[in-house]
Amino acid sequence: MNLENSTDRSKLVILATVGLLYSMGIAYLLPSLPNQLYANDFFKRWYASRMLLTTGRSLYDWANASELVKITGWPHTYDLHFYYPANLLLVTAPLSMLPYRLAIFIWISFGLWCLWLSMILFARLLKGGLSINRLTLLLVLMTTSVPVLQHTVFAQFNTLGVLALALTYQALYRRKYLLAGVWAGGMLFKPQVTILPLFILLIWSLLERERRSFWVGWLLVCLFLWGVPELLEPNWVITFWRSLSRYQAFPVSSVIDRVWDPYHIVSLGLVLITLWFTFRLRRLPASSSHFSVLLAWTVNLTALIVPLYAMLHIVLMGPVLVILLCGYATFYPAYTRWVWLGIIGFFVAGLLAFATPLFLSGLTGLQISSAEMVYRFTMPVVLSLLILPLILHPIDAYGVSSQLLKQVDAVNLPLGQ
Repeated sequence: MNLENSTDRSKLVILATVGLLYSMGIAYLLPSLPNQLYANDFFKRWYASRMLLTTGRSLYDWANASELVKITGWPHTYDLHFYYPANLLLVTAPLSMLPYRLAIFIWISFGLWCLWLSMILFARLLKGGLSINRLTLLLVLMTTSVPVLQHTVFAQFNTLGVLALALTYQALYRRKYLLAGVWAGGMLFKPQVTILPLFILLIWSLLERERRSFWVGWLLVCLFLWGVPELLEPNWVITFWRSLSRYQAFPVSSVIDRVWDPYHIVSLGLVLITLWFTFRLRRLPASSSHFSVLLAWTVNLTALIVPLYAMLHIVLMGPVLVILLCGYATFYPAYTRWVWLGIIGFFVAGLLAFATPLFLSGLTGLQISSAEMVYRFTMPVVLSLLILPLILHPIDAYGVSSQLLKQVDAVNLPLGQ
């Protein structure tokens, strides 16, 4: 994608227009469907935030959930409780001041754009970037995949982490480490899906003196994310942890746990390998292809080793696929076509895994379990195998030293801005 090319700019404008129409249409349609107005994750957060601002009732007060039982008709009180950290108020509090229909319209549209913009940002910055046509195809494949459709229907919050990751990468690419640390704070809204990328970024930034201002930005935003909600919800950290102890979700295991991971030895081993990757790439700038591949590896590894319920976190794979395709175009161009065909085939398989049980047996829940086998379990394993050759690619394969890479990146920096 080359924004200096008038044809690419025109295509991007058309793509943005179609995306705007789609996001607005789906955001209007979904709450209008029978029994769907309150059947989403956003309404619970909107209602608790509104009660806090209008009556002073705590986000974590079980009276909110009890009232939601009557409003939504859902009998399980524990499902309707506020299980998020109070820093989510930075998002939900402004929206709770709006009428619910307007708030849910804005939120569903915004959630889709978080995903799309994150993929576009990575595609724009990465070397060997995707053409606008291929980026469009990848956006369509992601948007119509079962996890993203499910995420949209339930008005979930995972895409906040996706956009935060993309903005963090953009700031690192431009060597604005303080700003990158600030953007990384956005990964704390739903930390379980971005915990490993954030951990590796914190380690990586410590390995070179130039990058340590990343920590300053991150600590400042952590203070902000704690302090501002504290004004509205005093002692929220303690109350939040106490509420989690009553969370009655279904038992959930990671992908690795379901295969074989006694005492989490395999997961720990993979984290140690990731730390070795990080140390190995410590001298390369964030604008190098290897660094973006490291980020893709950490996002994918999170899906493998962290116990995550359902497949909503697969929305984070959008940037991973962009990085993967750009990485193969850079390191193994002869295999790029096959990777593309594999990705397309994978998304087709996911839709078939969902549609076939739905057609044969109706809304029994089997269609979700079948789709999860493709997206939640198989996808992270396959992507890990595809990422490994990229992350292990020799750093000096072209006889270029790390120092020279920095100089070349510095010269090329304006082209990525």
